[in-house]
Amino acid sequence: MIILVYFIIIAFIISYIDSKKRIIPDKIIIPAFVGLLILKWLDASLSLNDAIAVILILVIFLVPIILNMAFGGGDLRFGAFCALFVGLGSIGYFIMLSGIIHLLILGILKKKSYGFAPAMSAAAIISYFIGKL
Repeated sequence: MIILVYFIIIAFIISYIDSKKRIIPDKIIIPAFVGLLILKWLDASLSLNDAIAVILILVIFLVPIILNMAFGGGDLRFGAFCALFVGLGSIGYFIMLSGIIHLLILGILKKKSYGFAPAMSAAAIISYFIGKL
């Protein structure tokens, strides 16, 4: 439960900043990632599958950066944070829902570009609960 609350707090802060300034500050996301690692380790829920999920997201999220698709390093690091949270079992849901939710946000706001963190945050929380079913 503490891990869920921790994730929601960090995700809210990052999503708010990204939606307003289009940046995900390293001074928040890097310590947050380390904090989540520690919490999962203390909870005895940290596993090799979490590392695989993080690596998978890093590889997949590098593609839009390489293709220069308005996706940056902050999105990459926040994606890794979300992957650590949801774990390997829910990573597919996270990837799929991130894209769908981002497209919905763009459609609702009638914008061509918008921060990706709010979509990733919502997708991670939904994926987390799907994984608990």
